[in-house]
Amino acid sequence: MKKVLALSGLAVLAGCASSPKDVKPTYIPDTAYSSMDCQQLGQEELKEGDTLEALTNKQRRAHKTDTWGVLALGVPLSEMTGSDVAGVLAREKGKMEAIQRMQIAKSCPGAGVAVVPATLD
Repeated sequence: MKKVLALSGLAVLAGCASSPKDVKPTYIPDTAYSSMDCQQLGQEELKEGDTLEALTNKQRRAHKTDTWGVLALGVPLSEMTGSDVAGVLAREKGKMEAIQRMQIAKSCPGAGVAVVPATLD
């Protein structure tokens, strides 16, 4: 009986929203940004960085809500509320990586030194 409860508890936890740091980037081809010059790439990086930060914060809230929902109710709530944005977050992380790869390829000033903000972990 204890094994059944433990396995069902693991199954419920598996349905929880991932922590933002556990969301792996989706590969986005560099060619999506190949027509941009360094200035445009920098602007795109700033824009995508804002989007990435907002999605990371939303995913963090979904993860916390699921943790408390499972503990209190035994149910991950993010699936019911639609607050799990892991797929969109993965694409945004992939876009950021593609932009940064293109900046390096074009030898843009400051390329390769950009660090993902700590809020994105």
